[in-house]
Amino acid sequence: MRRRHLPGHLPGRALGLAAAVVVAGAFATRVAAQDAAANDGARRAGGESVLAVVGGDVHVGNGIVFRRGTVLCRAGKIVDVGVDLAVPEGARVVDATGRWVLPGFVAPNGANFGIRRGRPRPGEKYTDCLDPENLGAELALAAGITSYYASGRVRGISGDQTAIIKPAHGAPELMMVKEPAALVVSWSRASVSDRGTFRATLQNAERFIAAGKKGRAPAPAGVIAALERTIPVRINAQSRSDILQAIAFAKEFDLRLVIEQANESWAVASEVAASGAICIVQPRVRRWPTPGEEDRSGTTIECAAILEKAGVPFCLLPPGGFGANPSGISLGGVVGRDLLTYPLEGAFAVRGGASVDAALRAITLTAAEALGVEDRLGSLERGKDADIVIYQGDPFDYRLMAEVTIVSGRVLYERTKSTLFSHLAPR
Repeated sequence: MRRRHLPGHLPGRALGLAAAVVVAGAFATRVAAQDAAANDGARRAGGESVLAVVGGDVHVGNGIVFRRGTVLCRAGKIVDVGVDLAVPEGARVVDATGRWVLPGFVAPNGANFGIRRGRPRPGEKYTDCLDPENLGAELALAAGITSYYASGRVRGISGDQTAIIKPAHGAPELMMVKEPAALVVSWSRASVSDRGTFRATLQNAERFIAAGKKGRAPAPAGVIAALERTIPVRINAQSRSDILQAIAFAKEFDLRLVIEQANESWAVASEVAASGAICIVQPRVRRWPTPGEEDRSGTTIECAAILEKAGVPFCLLPPGGFGANPSGISLGGVVGRDLLTYPLEGAFAVRGGASVDAALRAITLTAAEALGVEDRLGSLERGKDADIVIYQGDPFDYRLMAEVTIVSGRVLYERTKSTLFSHLAPR
């Protein structure tokens, strides 16, 4: 077990990208699929299938790296991670020699990959709108994204039409992780009267919970779940004043707070740290400071670095675009918002001074914490979902890409077999 060692050479220095892992000679990731007899041999009691990812540098996601390590998976879960592990006879083996083995990337906001276009409608569940053959789902896997948060339109001050979904292309049974996944509260934009009405709803719901939840609930299920802290509350708060108001509101009702588009959070980093909130920031967003308040307003590429120094957990998103999902990852909007660029947001966070470890955590384990599913996703640890991406090297190097993406223990994407990317020569 060894700590991550960062090489000294920095390719793409103008962007401050982390170094790529250089592998001598030509290399192509080999996915050693066994024949039918071997696959039958990989079955254990209860029909559990075994998969082993071997030979790569395994980045667990918590700062630990196993050089030439092994990840063993059974029935969609990780059962062991380490060096010199015995691979069960008949297991399907994925050879990742010379590559980085990473937790599947977790996107804190996304749209239009794995969901039927125009859905869900009001009152509809994401479970009923899954589209496993969606091209966006395949592209998400090509980018190493194995799970993401989706949210419908909020009508009124709050809504819980939210879900955590795996873009499991061709495998609908693997797609739904959790629904509802969060309570979205439009606190910053709400009027004083709407805030008062919502406060009363929360207070009634608190009394209902304290009384053992007997009788008819005075609030939607998402509100009850948020008060019980089983799902987070997400508030879009871009300015420092909105951020402080969101923190005060969450503290009043003891809510798990995730602050979306928290691009001025750097100016109130100590207050955010004390609150325990998780911030979603966009390193490339540019917003001019208020005249005369240049030292405490506006955006800065150093936001992630300042939050890291203050002890604030953060995750990352690209710049927003147009439409109903202005800050999420999708195929629409402005250039640079494409699914395939998600890991590069980490490179921009590093460019602003954040550590490579924090940036990698931002698109894996911290993002899973923001979604409230860190017990299942975000790191390669025993008992968690076997969501794994094998990368050509450092994911923050713009020249590299995913070779293999595994969702719940199944190989669902291989670059060499992709109709879109198989022509690209491996590095």
